[in-house]
Amino acid sequence: MTQPAAADDPVAHCRAAIAAADEDLSLSLNYAAPADRARLAALFAFAVELRRIPASVSEAPLGEIRLQWHREALDEIAAGKQPRAHPVIAALAASGAVAGARGLLETMIDARARLLYEPTFTSLDDLQRFLADAEAPLAELALGVARAEECAAARALGEAHALARLAPTFAPDFAKDAARTALDLHATHAPALAALSPPAFGRIAYLALTRGHAARPQGEEWPVMKRLALVRAVASGRL
Repeated sequence: MTQPAAADDPVAHCRAAIAAADEDLSLSLNYAAPADRARLAALFAFAVELRRIPASVSEAPLGEIRLQWHREALDEIAAGKQPRAHPVIAALAASGAVAGARGLLETMIDARARLLYEPTFTSLDDLQRFLADAEAPLAELALGVARAEECAAARALGEAHALARLAPTFAPDFAKDAARTALDLHATHAPALAALSPPAFGRIAYLALTRGHAARPQGEEWPVMKRLALVRAVASGRL
């Protein structure tokens, strides 16, 4: 696997990869407490790596090989072995993010295989099921150790954010319905996280962008308003 120039600083590599691939996560990372940033950068960059795989291979078996590479990398970290020579894997190992999170990380890996064989979605339910496994666990992972109801709420809000943000790309025919579903999910589950501490809120600040994405079901860019929305959310502590 190709190694970027920043490989000598795994966290710097992760932050650069996130900035290049995911504006929401990159902006959100700026509001995380300093003590959380290395772990979050590793998790967010791992998600970015998984997203790249389906579009980067010419045949499904090649994609399966890359997904298996990531599974085996997690196995080695969990076993306490020297991490593979890849900056994202090194950052994951150093951050301790894999401990207690193996199942969710593997759910994200397994979900990506679907796009190797079926890159299109036949219904909103089809898209929602995919995002519930491929994207939603990232929010629970980012939140970290929390009460069960908070973990469940974070995962539901992660699904809402993914629906609102990604439907225009993955399933434009269902984007308006996806936006409405995302808003319903957000309204239902955001109250469960209303009492988060500022550091905990900072770990999942990107979830506050769901409503802004839902207001743009054609996938319009909104860089300035997005930044303002995030500032307001962090200042108020409300998703």
